[in-house]
Amino acid sequence: MKKKTAFILTLAIAILLIGSVCVSAKDVESRKTGISLEVEAIGQYANWDGISNISQFTDSSGNYCFAYDNDTTVIVVKTFKGEITEKIKLKKKHSIFGCVDCDSDGYFYLVTGEDNNGDNTDAETIFISKYSADGQHIKTVGDEGSSSLAYNYPADFHTKKPFSHGNCDIAINGDYIAVNYARSMYNGYQSNSVWIVKRSTLTTVSPDSPIYNTHSFGQRAIPFGTGFLFMSEGDCYPRAFTVNYESMTKDGVTSNTADIFHFWVKKGTLDAGDMGTLNRNYATIGDLCDLGNGTASFVASSVKAMNSKADSQTHQIFIQIFNPKENMNKSSAYTIAGKRSGQSGPNGDEKQTDYGIKWLTNYTKKSGKTIDNVQAVADNKGNTIILFEQYKNNKYKGIFYCVVDNKGNLTTKITKCSSTGRLNPCETPVYSDGKVWWTGNSSKSENRLFIYSLKA
Repeated sequence: MKKKTAFILTLAIAILLIGSVCVSAKDVESRKTGISLEVEAIGQYANWDGISNISQFTDSSGNYCFAYDNDTTVIVVKTFKGEITEKIKLKKKHSIFGCVDCDSDGYFYLVTGEDNNGDNTDAETIFISKYSADGQHIKTVGDEGSSSLAYNYPADFHTKKPFSHGNCDIAINGDYIAVNYARSMYNGYQSNSVWIVKRSTLTTVSPDSPIYNTHSFGQRAIPFGTGFLFMSEGDCYPRAFTVNYESMTKDGVTSNTADIFHFWVKKGTLDAGDMGTLNRNYATIGDLCDLGNGTASFVASSVKAMNSKADSQTHQIFIQIFNPKENMNKSSAYTIAGKRSGQSGPNGDEKQTDYGIKWLTNYTKKSGKTIDNVQAVADNKGNTIILFEQYKNNKYKGIFYCVVDNKGNLTTKITKCSSTGRLNPCETPVYSDGKVWWTGNSSKSENRLFIYSLKA
């Protein structure tokens, strides 16, 4: 008995002495970064996104990286198996931080913005800056906000204030870079805009049809096929989660667009000018994932009803799996058979049916459980790994996760993986080296950064 006790004590001491790795729950590892910073999503409110002060991505070798806004600079932190290996400083060319990514050659791309307090609609307000692998500035290009608009949109639809009431997301695919971002326009309204440039020249590439939703409270961009998938959370035109597939070909850009998940609103809301009610979508954007077999998954949270019952329902997590190259207004484009029908549109008088929906939670008001920061990333086997934060009676309960295969089957039930870890709000986690990675605070250390990893 004494030998067994001594062995257990020795093992416990050994575990405590293992570097900076500490297990916060049975599945999640957290590593201290030594960086004091509170993670926040600037502008996040109710059902619309904000801009996280930390971007997450992989480097040219596939290793997890993150970058954080540091006033006049952005610090890129490179890691190997979760341990910090290098910090690289990027000097910001414009004041408002958007996001960061890295290409296959090791170049970094920093998206920044600048509010225009005047009325010059030709003023550039969003910028992409290219840096070498060691952080040397190479080139910056700007756009005034016409990048995804057609000729029939006047100049007051240009970008006056970038990253307003939404997010900024970047994706790289081959020789192309795409940015999907929220903005305020000179006409006083809010929308999203997409900006695609060639990686080699940083010259703008125009889509063959407009990519534009108003109002747009959440934006996502991922590489897919020969181009990109974009998602927007719109509350008016259209009142739906809208997906755009932009395929880059030798003949130009081809588009396929659909509103794949609609939101209810009471009849006559837009005509009554009730913007507060219109802004409420009864849903919050999650993430898009490329499943690697020609299909994509979309994960988000919403009430289940598309009728007046929506007013009394709590948010649940759902997933849709679809082929973006097919007609996404038909059930044949979706892997899952579930559907929902009801009334949508800005005046609540348009009959709509959504396809391919699988609900993953069913939290009742009586349970006191609510969800926040629903996020998802695909592994290299066609599975969607879903993470979210759970609260019970407004008390934080931790991070939960589940895994859904490419046919829509729940292969790992919803499981708590951390009691104290926090997700990076409005950012997509990263899959690398067989694990899901993100950078966030802890509920016990709200001003210190940890690198989290989950082997799901």
